[in-house]
Amino acid sequence: MKEKIIQLLDEDRIEDLKSLLDGVELQELADILNSIDGDRLTKLFGCLDNDVAADVFVLLNRDTQKRVLKDFSDVKLQSVTDEIIDDDVEELLDSMPTDVVHEVLLKATPENRNDKIVEIVDYLEEKKFSQLKPLLAELEPADLAEIFSELDDKDVPIVFRLLPKELAAETFVEMGSTQQELLISSFSDKELKLMLDELFVDDTVDLIEEMPANVVKRILLQADSETRKEINEILKYPKDSAGSLMTTECISLHEDMTVRQSFEKIRKEAIDKETIYTCYVTNAHKRLLGIVTVKDLLLHDYDEKIANFMEKNMIFVNTLQDKEEVANLLSKYDLLSVPVVDQENRLVGIVTVDDALDVITEEATEDISFINSVTPSDKPYLETSALKIYLNRIPWLLILMVGATFTGLILNTYEDMLPTVLVACVPMIMGTGGNAGSQASVTVIRGMALDEIRPRDIVQVIWKELRVSVLIAATVGVACFAKLQLIDRLIFGFDYTLYYSAAVSVAIALAVIVAKIVGCCVPIFAKTIHIDPAVFANPFITTITDVLSLLLFCAVSLGIFGIMA
Repeated sequence: MKEKIIQLLDEDRIEDLKSLLDGVELQELADILNSIDGDRLTKLFGCLDNDVAADVFVLLNRDTQKRVLKDFSDVKLQSVTDEIIDDDVEELLDSMPTDVVHEVLLKATPENRNDKIVEIVDYLEEKKFSQLKPLLAELEPADLAEIFSELDDKDVPIVFRLLPKELAAETFVEMGSTQQELLISSFSDKELKLMLDELFVDDTVDLIEEMPANVVKRILLQADSETRKEINEILKYPKDSAGSLMTTECISLHEDMTVRQSFEKIRKEAIDKETIYTCYVTNAHKRLLGIVTVKDLLLHDYDEKIANFMEKNMIFVNTLQDKEEVANLLSKYDLLSVPVVDQENRLVGIVTVDDALDVITEEATEDISFINSVTPSDKPYLETSALKIYLNRIPWLLILMVGATFTGLILNTYEDMLPTVLVACVPMIMGTGGNAGSQASVTVIRGMALDEIRPRDIVQVIWKELRVSVLIAATVGVACFAKLQLIDRLIFGFDYTLYYSAAVSVAIALAVIVAKIVGCCVPIFAKTIHIDPAVFANPFITTITDVLSLLLFCAVSLGIFGIMA
């Protein structure tokens, strides 16, 4: 059988080969695959149906499994691995080495991979830790954190202790504050100290800011004196400043050092530093003079002084600079890190790109919350109490309710003057105006967040939005007129004369123009007086545009068209 299969493979008679394989037992197929390699292995495995390939894969020896996982196309492997992990979890673990299981999981679709990882952990939780340990050791910290979130609280410390020391620290950083607190409470003083020794200072600071006072006290007691000093140094800066975001663990080189001396210092200190690619050059007073990269060092002679080729024209930030500005700076210039200096230009730390991404995510979340009239929360939704959610939402609802009072006063004033059929158009006019204002404000807020729009650009912004609003107003006005005449009057029988329809259409067009102008100006005004524009976005713009839209409608109907009830 083997000879016949090899002959068909060599002659590239794929259809004949597929017909022949239909009658071959799975174990025999596995034996043949184990005995061939190269193109023959790839071609033969490719001829198998996905379900057959999955069954055969489990029967292969480890080396053949590894070759298949390495050499095969991702499309084919994803289909096969999905079939493999759809089988019984226990059978999967018992029949394949853990490193192969890990690679199978990585090749599967994300949905299957994530679900199966959790299933495996649940299965191995049944005291089969010898199988769990090597499997967990090969996973990424972010994946491990997700797995731990699926475990019962009582099992988290048990499984966490199976992780290698360095991986445990990286996983700990990725966990939520609730699980971190749970682990700390289960740690002995020795375990806590070992954990803190593996964490970078900025991660330790983040941990302290999230923990209750009793946990913070215990953390500080177990940290060594140097770490406590660095922690206190960072904690003294305002919460939203670059100083609070930075880490002090960076490579600092002296301007008189040679390349050789620089490499010696990097080798000596690298293990305790968060990043070593960019090194910072200082003088005897720790004042920042320039930067050099490892690439720069590699391209120069060992005996050359770094002062001769260091980059002096560099980007740096002050300790008190807003952390959002720092994050935008890293994003704008595609930096991996940026140095942080004090008021005397002395290097005190660096902000890395991973911390910047956290800030950008945090700020985006805050903006989304404010736009939707909700005070942002520091905790995940499921970890936030009902009372806290209530307190985050109720102030904005009360503000909007009070704002609606003005629209009510206007309606009460003019209700008796306008025909009932026109009053019925009020929700449409106010809603369209509010939506138009929100569109403009969101666009401007985004532009300011990306540093594309500054307060000094207000004239350009107004001019652009004015042109846009005229086009939109004309379109909306015509559409409104057609709706009132063709749908409301002809189909529903409402008494919308041409005169009435014209009044409503002109009013809604003017409301759009005014709303667009208000929507673009309010965020810029907020920025000018140093208030987060996102805070002003939805509640205030909606209230303002509602009032103005209603006033315009009444003015157009009564003043221009002279319509009276």
